[in-house]
Amino acid sequence: MDWAEGSKRMARRQLKVVKLLEPDLCIECRFAQMASVELQDGTVQRMVHCRRLDCDNWDTTTAETAKGVRAEEEGA
Repeated sequence: MDWAEGSKRMARRQLKVVKLLEPDLCIECRFAQMASVELQDGTVQRMVHCRRLDCDNWDTTTAETAKGVRAEEEGA
């Protein structure tokens, strides 16, 4: 899936980049997967993408808007 397709899929969602309080907790979480995230300035970073919308492991005080996300395939 390319950025355009990923952006269309996520068009109805407001993507945010947040800090994780305990990143190690996300490693085994069933809601988390690695993804390439495009930031507002156009840079792309590898991050954890969380499908859970109410996680207690987030620090949202410095949340930034993300432009797009592309989930990485398992085993890639």
